[in-house]
This record gives sequence, structure tokens and C-alpha cells, in this order.
Amino acid sequence: MSNKEHKTEHGHTIIFNESGHKYVKDNQYVPGTSGVLDMMANNGLWNWKLFNQKKLIKQAMEHKSIPLDVIEDVMIEADAINQKTQQKTLGIGTIVHKLAEDWLKGLKVIEPENEIVANCFKKFKDFWTSNKLKLLESEKLLYSEKGFCGTLDIVATDKSKNLILIDIKTSNGIFHNYCLQLHAYKYAYEEQTGNKINKLCIVRLPKNDDDFESRILSYKPLHTRAFLGLLDCYKSLALYNDQLKEYNANKKRKNANAKPIRKKK
Repeated sequence: MSNKEHKTEHGHTIIFNESGHKYVKDNQYVPGTSGVLDMMANNGLWNWKLFNQKKLIKQAMEHKSIPLDVIEDVMIEADAINQKTQQKTLGIGTIVHKLAEDWLKGLKVIEPENEIVANCFKKFKDFWTSNKLKLLESEKLLYSEKGFCGTLDIVATDKSKNLILIDIKTSNGIFHNYCLQLHAYKYAYEEQTGNKINKLCIVRLPKNDDDFESRILSYKPLHTRAFLGLLDCYKSLALYNDQLKEYNANKKRKNANAKPIRKKK
């Protein structure tokens, strides 16, 4: 996928790399909302837990006298299956988002052959028509002067003329970080456009036979402050990592240029 250039209402030029899902302004990387919120997941702790689970499984298999080469093959295959499952899940979400966007814009949409995608798409159309919504914007790139970017799914109006920010999810549940993500979108959208968002809505499209789930979130300034606090932590950690890399690089160069000490005879 190629880079896409976007102009914001305030005249900023943002380059968005779709494949890497990265934002760049003035040749500088700008963190996206997802990257900032990943800090809440504590990926280091999760990886440590996963490592220990794999270690225990391996020990249990060894205890049952399963050959070491068989154990290694099983672990490699399990990792490959896990990666494929993650990619497939992300792929479904991306396709559903694209179908929803094209349908809302009145473009010709070919009904998907994949049953899961087709079901999710149908649920989105049911959600939209049952709530009598009207599209204003979709897949809008946002940039905040606080130093973060994001791409919101939908801004719409309901029958009472409320301005609603809608986020589409195909996940197995509605998680706490979604709330902070929508508050970040609201903050950036209002700053960028001057238009006030009245409602925040998450619509979840389950991959099974369950009906769609929509939830209106209460706006709370605390949630916006929480996101901005995470953003500060993200930037500080990025700066620390840059300085650490520079220190290690300088140390490596210094050691490479150092003359060996000769022992006196």
C-alpha cells in the first residue's frame, strides 16, 4: 500500500502509511491513538506471561517423554497458527470497514463471499438503518496540536440532529481502551473542525451469529486527560529509547576505536 497525503483544516500536511499504519508530519513520526493506547496493554508483561506459558507446556511435554524435535515442531506450528489467526482477524476488520465506507458513500458494493465478513457487513447495515443515521464524514484523518494522529470511522447525525462519532469494532467485546480512543478522536476532531461532538458510539459487529451491539459512551473530561497523560508517557519513553540507542551506538564506536592495551614484558 502506498503513502497517502492528507491536508487538515488547519493546513497541516500529514502523510499516512497504510501498510505500517504510521503518521508522518514534517518528516517526523507522529504517534497514532492505537500506538499510545497499546501502553495500557502492558505488552512486556503479556509477552513474559506468554513465554512462561510456552515454557510450562514444553516442560509438560518433556515429562511425557515426547522427543525434543517433536516438541520444537509443535511450538513452531503453534506460533505460526497464532500469527495467521491475528492476521485473519485484522483482515476481517479492515474489509468490513471498507465495505461500510463504500456503502455509506453510495458506491457499488459487491456482496462478500466470506461468510463472516458478509454477516458483519449485514449487521452494520442493520445498525445504520435502524438508527436512521445520516453520514457526514468517514475515515477522516485527525491531527491534534497535542501531537497525535488518528483516523476516525464515521461522523453522522441522528434524527435529533446530534453529531455522533461512531467507531466500528469486530472484536469479541467492548474494551476499556475503546473509551479513551473515542475521547481522543473527539478531542482532535473538535480542535480540527470547530464542530462539537454530541455523542460517542461504539458499534460492535460480532463474528458469530449474535446481533450487533451498540453502546453510547458518556463523555468524561477525565478520560480525555487520561489519554493525554498516556501520550506524554509515550513521548517520554520514545525520547528515552532514542537516547539509549544513541548512547549504545556511541559506546560501540568508542570500543571499536579503542587501542588494545599491550601487556609489558
